[in-house]
Amino acid sequence: MFFKKNCFYSFPLFLLFSSSYAQPLVDPSLYEVPCLVLTLEKAVSQALSCNRQLLGTVENLTQAQYGIDLAESEFRLSITPNSQSGYYGGDRGKPGWIVGGGIDFSKKFSTGTLISIVPSIIKRREHYHTEIQTTIAQPLLRGLGKDYQLANMKGAQFALRSAYRNLYIAQVQLIMRTIQALYETVKLEQSLELNKESYQRINQFFKAAKLKEKMGISDALDVYRAEIELRHAEDVLKGTLERLEEAKDLLRDLLALPLDLCIKVEVPLLYSPHPIDLNQAVKMALSTRIEMEQARDEQYENERLSSLAKKNLLPELNLVLNYSNGGRAKQLARSCIHDRENVWGIGLTTSSEFNPLADQIAYEQSLIAITSATRGVQQAEAALILEVKKVVRQLDRAYERIRLQEGLIKTAQGELHLAKIKFDRGMTDNFNVIQAEKGLRGAQQNYWSAKIDHIVGEFQLLTAIGLLIDKPCIHK
Repeated sequence: MFFKKNCFYSFPLFLLFSSSYAQPLVDPSLYEVPCLVLTLEKAVSQALSCNRQLLGTVENLTQAQYGIDLAESEFRLSITPNSQSGYYGGDRGKPGWIVGGGIDFSKKFSTGTLISIVPSIIKRREHYHTEIQTTIAQPLLRGLGKDYQLANMKGAQFALRSAYRNLYIAQVQLIMRTIQALYETVKLEQSLELNKESYQRINQFFKAAKLKEKMGISDALDVYRAEIELRHAEDVLKGTLERLEEAKDLLRDLLALPLDLCIKVEVPLLYSPHPIDLNQAVKMALSTRIEMEQARDEQYENERLSSLAKKNLLPELNLVLNYSNGGRAKQLARSCIHDRENVWGIGLTTSSEFNPLADQIAYEQSLIAITSATRGVQQAEAALILEVKKVVRQLDRAYERIRLQEGLIKTAQGELHLAKIKFDRGMTDNFNVIQAEKGLRGAQQNYWSAKIDHIVGEFQLLTAIGLLIDKPCIHK
């Protein structure tokens, strides 16, 4: 069972979505209104489709795609009409009207070659002037080569790759936030059930203490002690219920659901206690995490920009070829056919500053950017290693806590059973019973907390090594 986003993301942990693993913690009969059941798969799919922050990241990707189209337009055939009209005069010749226009067909190639063909027709007083002018310009120093001419295109491609990676990272972060919100809700639901059971047991202790006081078996201190603990249990129960509602509100907001919608969470509660080798996890993270790809790509991009800045230090020198064919006559047809004149030329054009300070500073800045990007790669590597080590330690610690709390629960259950027997037979007061109850409740709470922490930690480990969802296929 898979879910996808934009046709290239998939969730590999399909075993965890099996309905046989789901353990609903709340009796459906308690719900008076229809509730939306949120499984792990359904909640993550809803988040990827409707989360508002993620939709903003998708818009950034669309903008980056428009940047590619804009950069490609530089090398498309350009058709630019032009026209002129007015009245002219001077010391020589008679004044008169001028009207006409033409069309500029131009095409730029990745080598820097620019070809322009401009046919035009102009009427000056009673004569028609027709001309076809062709110009070929080729850079010889600055602007020579595909690396220079495709600079804008490569910059747009880098922006698009970054946008894809940012979207992927945002999706991974959103999935983890959704998983944490789901399991936090489950944790609080389980805590609510445990607190309800504890409240009911303490309430029974309180009633028993009052009954024994009337019978003269116990004193008022037992009643006060039980009543204090009962009020404390009631306060804890209300606080847990409030935190549960806050967790559900956070989950509704993540999934862009109506804030008054009734929701019910059903997620797998099984964990895998198998150990993982730290060195293998670190090696996998460094080879699969998209953050490393982005850091290396930024280093490559800064090296490319530095090479471009170095070429800008060269003067601008262009080889220009001109050819024009024109005619002049009182009849338009005659000006197009007869008395045509051919003119051609070849030459060099140049323009350069004597002291290109701005270009020199830009080149020096590009060298600093390369050094910074190199440190960025090293920092990204160190951050990933620290993240993997932290997640593995937390996972091991959660497993140890599970085993420890399982033993404490058995001990606390035995202690509570023994304390109740002694209290019922009048061999002791209810202090030991209340303490045993508190110990059992704490052990049960810690057990569920450790178990859910371990389950969430498994997802965090998959995130740390880059296997939570499939990466997008990004080509340079």
